[in-house]
Amino acid sequence: MITIIKYTFKEMLKKRAFLLVFILSLLYLSIYAFGLSRIFERPSDSIYDIIFQSEILSAGLFFANFIVAFLVVLTSVNAISGEIESGTIYSILSKPIKRYELVLGKFIGLSIMIVLYSSIMFLSVVGLNIWFGSKISFGWDNILKGLFFFDLGPIVFLALIIASSSIFSTINTGIIAIMAYGIALVGGVLEQIGTAIQQSQVSAFGLKSGESLINAGIITSLILPTDVIYRKMTAELLTQSSGISFMTQGLFGGMSQPSIYMFIYTFFYVVFLLYYGVKRFSQRDL
Repeated sequence: MITIIKYTFKEMLKKRAFLLVFILSLLYLSIYAFGLSRIFERPSDSIYDIIFQSEILSAGLFFANFIVAFLVVLTSVNAISGEIESGTIYSILSKPIKRYELVLGKFIGLSIMIVLYSSIMFLSVVGLNIWFGSKISFGWDNILKGLFFFDLGPIVFLALIIASSSIFSTINTGIIAIMAYGIALVGGVLEQIGTAIQQSQVSAFGLKSGESLINAGIITSLILPTDVIYRKMTAELLTQSSGISFMTQGLFGGMSQPSIYMFIYTFFYVVFLLYYGVKRFSQRDL
């Protein structure tokens, strides 16, 4: 399995898709840094400015998370199916390598690279905000917890893609990955809107509408829990040790937080996907 991990890691570095996402990331960070330089031209300690700064940070992390997800899709959508379609799988399996080692080796190798890349994106966005004078006070516990959840989302997404690639063709795997990610994203936004409606308590009709939107978000998070992991990340990053929270509502906010049961579900979700992917690939005719 170690051989597969090393091979996967090196193969990912050589892919043009990785170079494309790397250039895209540099471009994004450059534009984001330029925007921050303009936003922080007028320093202020007003609570409203700090809340606005938290939204700018959340927006930066949201799109950074999107770029990482883009990297996950481009580099792993053909992790197993591509080897089969190109015929490379026969030379790999002709060696003393079992099928489950191939699947798990691919997953671990890609996970290492994605975690490294995801961590750089997270620390870059947070670091740029600190560099340009953000008034949000970040403790090491905030940053480390935020980093953990920022890295966790792409790993969960990767598990879905690896399992799909073990069963379906590259095209079908790509469709499944994009659709699942889109559903999770839309569901997460609906859940945030529902939470905002409930907190406003405008009317009995509004409360019922808010509850329906929250339930829709919960259902979509069961399909792919990447969005709820992102919301948890914003909560951990933007909640101070004093208990003060600078989380915002809307697209980039995290007003609705997942329970511990969701993360228990996420753990078994990843384990099940890898187990099912290995089982189906072991039974697959090549």
